Amino acid sequence: GITKASSSGEANFEFDVPAFSGELRLMALAYKNESFGSAEFNVKVADPVVISTALPRFLAPKDTVSVPLTITNTTSRSTSATATIQTDAGVRLLGAAEQTVSLAANSESRVEFRVVAAPVIGTTKIAVDVKALGEHFKEETELTIRPASTLQKITGSGTLEANKTGTINIGLSDFMNQSIDYSLVISKSPVLELGNQFNYLLEYPYGCTEQTVSVAFPQLYYGDLADLFNTGRQGKLAANYNIQEAIRKIKLRQLYTGGISLWDGEEQENWWSSIYAAHFLTEAKKAGYDVDKNLLQTLLGFIGIKLRNRLTISYTYNVNKTRKIVPKEVPYSLYVLALNGTPDISTMNYYKAIPGQLALDSRYLLSAAFALSGDKQKFRELLPASFEGEVSVAQTGGSFYSDIRDESIALSTLIDVDPGNNQVPIMAKHIVDKLKQRKWYSTQESAFSFLALGKLAKRNANTNITATISANGKLVVNFTGKDVKLTAKQLGQNNLQVSTHGTGQLYYWWKSEGISSSGAYTETDNYLKVRRRFFDRYGRVIQGNTFKQNDLVIVQLTLDKSYDGSVDNIVLTDLLPAGFEIENPRTKEIPGMEWIKDTDTPTSLDVRDDRINLFLNLNLNRSVFYYAVRAVSPGIFRMGPASADAMYNAEYHSYNGGGIIKIIP
Repeated sequence: GITKASSSGEANFEFDVPAFSGELRLMALAYKNESFGSAEFNVKVADPVVISTALPRFLAPKDTVSVPLTITNTTSRSTSATATIQTDAGVRLLGAAEQTVSLAANSESRVEFRVVAAPVIGTTKIAVDVKALGEHFKEETELTIRPASTLQKITGSGTLEANKTGTINIGLSDFMNQSIDYSLVISKSPVLELGNQFNYLLEYPYGCTEQTVSVAFPQLYYGDLADLFNTGRQGKLAANYNIQEAIRKIKLRQLYTGGISLWDGEEQENWWSSIYAAHFLTEAKKAGYDVDKNLLQTLLGFIGIKLRNRLTISYTYNVNKTRKIVPKEVPYSLYVLALNGTPDISTMNYYKAIPGQLALDSRYLLSAAFALSGDKQKFRELLPASFEGEVSVAQTGGSFYSDIRDESIALSTLIDVDPGNNQVPIMAKHIVDKLKQRKWYSTQESAFSFLALGKLAKRNANTNITATISANGKLVVNFTGKDVKLTAKQLGQNNLQVSTHGTGQLYYWWKSEGISSSGAYTETDNYLKVRRRFFDRYGRVIQGNTFKQNDLVIVQLTLDKSYDGSVDNIVLTDLLPAGFEIENPRTKEIPGMEWIKDTDTPTSLDVRDDRINLFLNLNLNRSVFYYAVRAVSPGIFRMGPASADAMYNAEYHSYNGGGIIKIIP
C-alpha cells in the first residue's frame, strides 16, 4: 500500500511471504506533488536450511525409485544435518531411514533413499525431516500409485425362468484384493441381459460428437436403468446430466454452416454426426429437455442443403460384394426432417423411384419418412418384406455402418411408425442374438440397439416374477419386481442362490473389476500392429531398457495395418513408466529434430501425466508418430504396453511393448 515517509525519508512496510525459496524483486515508488522516483532491489528468501526432494509424479506397483534429497545451508555457519524419511503403507523403504551429512557454510549436500511401491492402488505420502542448526525442516510429497496395466473388467449375464432355483457365480480373476469391486443387478427387463454392452456404452472413455450422442441418446429411454449401471451420479440425475452435457457439446461444435464437427476445434462438418445430433436433439426436445430452437433449425438447414447433392458411393456387403448406393446419410436426413414435421417430399419421391440404389436399412428409413409425412401407401410400397439378404461390412468411418447398426436403426424407425408390424419381434430377436455373439460393439451398434430395444421394453413389461437371493442359506434380498443393485458389501461373497416364483423371466447382470496382481497382458496384433522404439536426440536407436537421468528420449510409435481398406477412428495410447515425463508431444517444435522425416499428424491429441492418446485415421499402410520424454527419476519402473484400438471395431487392435525400464543417475 501507500505510507508516509518519516522526516528522515524512511518508510516501513510489513508483508507475509508464503512458503518459498528463491529470489524476490522488491520495488518502491516515492512521490511528492509532481516529483517522483523509483528503486528496486533483489532479496533472497530462504530457510536457514532448504530441502528439496525429486520424485516422479506417479508410481506403479513394485516400482523401485531413488529419492534424492538436496540439503542446502544458506547460512555462513558450518553444521551437520540428519535427514529422516517416513513412508506410509503405499511404499516400503529399502535401506536405512536416517542419514547424516556435513554442511559447509553456504553450500549443499545430498543424500539418497530408495523406496519400492507396494502392490496397491491409491495415493501415498513420502515425508522427509532434516534436523540442523537446532531446527527441524520438513517436506511432504503426495503421489499416486497407478497400475502399469489398465483396469480390467469381467461381466456376465443370463436369465432365470420362473419357479426355478439357479446359481450366479461372479468371476474375480486374479485381481489384487485392494482393487476388487463387483456388483449384481437383477431386473425383469430383457435389456438387462445385455448389461455389459450398456455399461460399456455409459462408460465410453472418448468424446467425439458421435460418441457423446451415443452415450446420451439411449438414456432418454433408460434413465432408471442407466442409474443401475452408473457408478458415479445417482438416480435419474446421471442420465439427465449426460443428456444436457451432450446438448451443450453439440452447440459448442456447431460451425457457421450449421453442421457439427466431430471434434473440438475442427473446421469441417461430419455429415453423419450432424444428422445423428439433429435426431438426438429432436428426441430430447420431445422428452422435455431445453433445446435451443436456433441450434436445431440451423442444423436442419444444413441437412437440407446437403440433400441437394445427388451422390453415390461404393458399398461393400455380404463379405466381398460391392455396388453403388445412395449415401446412407441421405435417407437418414429425410427421416429426421420428417420427424421434425418438415418432410422434403420431392427428394423423398426422387429416391423412392430408384430403390435399387438404396441399401436395405435405407429403404426402412425412407419408408418411415413417408409414414411420418402421412403417406401410408408409399410407406407400405417401399417397406421391405424382411430385413435379410444384405449384410453390411462394418465401416470405421463415414456413416459407421455395420450389420447390427443397420438392423437396429431400421427396427427403431419401424417401431416409431408401425409398432404392430410382424417384422418387429423377429428383428428384435436378431439384434439380441447378434449382441450376444461378441464382447465388443461400436458406439453406433450399442446406441441404436438400445434405442430400438428400449422402445420395446416400454411396451412389454407385464410379468409378475419375484425371487429370493441368498448366500450360504442366508437371505440377501427379496426381489419383488423393482430393479435392484447389490454391491460387494451387500453380497459378501460371489456364489449366490436365486429362487424365482410367478410368471415370466428374471434377468441378471454382474460386473467385477480390478487390477491384475501380476500386471500381465497378452501381446497381440489383429489387423493392426503397433510398435514402440526409443531414440536419442540425434536419431540414434537406444538399445536395451536402460536410460540415463536427464536425457531427452524421442519415442517413436509406428502403426501398420494388414487390412486392404482404410481403418478410421483409431486411438493409439502409450502408457508411460513413472520415470519418464512428457517433454513435448510435438517434436517439430524441438530444435535439432531434422532427422525425423516420416512423422504424421494425428487428428486429435490428448496428453496426460502418465500417457499420451493419439486419435487418427489409418489410410496408408503405415503411420509414424514421435514425441519427446525426459528421463527424470532414477529407479526401476514398470512400463505399460503401447496399444492401438479402432474405436468402432475392436477386431482391429494391437498391444505390444510392455516391460521394465531402468533409469540410472
